[in-house]
Amino acid sequence: MSRTIFREVTVFDGHGVRTDDTVLVVDGLIEAVGRGLSVPAGAEVVEGRGRTLLPGLIDAHTHVVGPALRQALRWGVTTELDMANFPEPIARAKRDQHGPLGGSIADLRSACCAATVPGGHGSERFPDIPTLTEPEEAAAFVDARIAEGSDYIKVHYDDGQIAGRMENTELPVIRRETMAAVLTAARERGLLTLVHTGTVQAAVEAVEAGAHGLAHLLVDRAPGPEFGQLLARHGAFAVPTLSMVELLSGSPDLGGLGEEAAVAPYLTAEDHDLLARHRKGEARRLPVDLAAAEAAVRSARTAGVRLLAGTDAVMWLHGIGLHRELELLVRAGLTPSEALTAATAAPAEAFSLADRGRIAPGLRADLVLVDADPTADIRASRAIAGVWKRGERVSRED
Repeated sequence: MSRTIFREVTVFDGHGVRTDDTVLVVDGLIEAVGRGLSVPAGAEVVEGRGRTLLPGLIDAHTHVVGPALRQALRWGVTTELDMANFPEPIARAKRDQHGPLGGSIADLRSACCAATVPGGHGSERFPDIPTLTEPEEAAAFVDARIAEGSDYIKVHYDDGQIAGRMENTELPVIRRETMAAVLTAARERGLLTLVHTGTVQAAVEAVEAGAHGLAHLLVDRAPGPEFGQLLARHGAFAVPTLSMVELLSGSPDLGGLGEEAAVAPYLTAEDHDLLARHRKGEARRLPVDLAAAEAAVRSARTAGVRLLAGTDAVMWLHGIGLHRELELLVRAGLTPSEALTAATAAPAEAFSLADRGRIAPGLRADLVLVDADPTADIRASRAIAGVWKRGERVSRED
């Protein structure tokens, strides 16, 4: 029997803070949380004074490529929610969870192939992926995604061509009626639905068509309070992906991550190269509006919309990108505790991951211990003292 006890630690339980608590983990599950718990014989004792224990973080928008799941876990991201991918590598990664690699990679859920039209966003680069054009095809499309292992359904209701707008080019986009038919078919089969949109109007149409959530708050203009009120009225959640917007903007501010002492040793060479280009002002700048996306976050927060932290990480910044997302969410108006909830309890609740996202008896012991208090300064989330997946300490080294 494996036992670990975190003694006299500040606990962020997914929703709020409990000070000077003790957390007992037994065989991969949280057994007890409270003050004055006795230390079982043979338990590993982790001293927590001056530290904060968080639930394992959940990135609510990624695309798993190469070593992404390993890199995510070393940053305390114990679950990644992939938003479009090929079924075969996703199936392999899920099988790996139950094998020798399971303790060294983040857990995974995926939409697999997102709904799009021939030549549209996604299929323009990968023409062999399944597509559809008519509403009558929606039910068969969703059934095929279920058969290939999709955990939820995503629709591309946008041309995905931010770069193309600089060149006056665009791709075909799924029709509103077809998008709505896919959402209806998925709901009838009990699946969660998300829609990728690139404008305020498209986001409104997706929510009105029945989307459970927006995969981005990538907007063409700063929306007013009515935007958040609409989302709240329909019970929709949103994944802002501010860090993706910042990345596409070419912001030199992003480059500073690579110079932080707590960050630099755990980045990949590709991460360092990317951040150096931003730091030097040499990164490509695309026509995105971070201020407008932040305004959308504020509109949603004011209306009480559930916000989930996600990065849209593909080739770079898995794991550390979520910590940057937390910082940007706070800049956009969330409190540090609200930002942490957006990366823990909120995505667990939205995606029906009932066994994680909080620190409470009976849940998985997916945990992150940080030096200092990220509920006071959100940047403290990246001062990681240790990561545990299912109660086992994760090596952060290569």
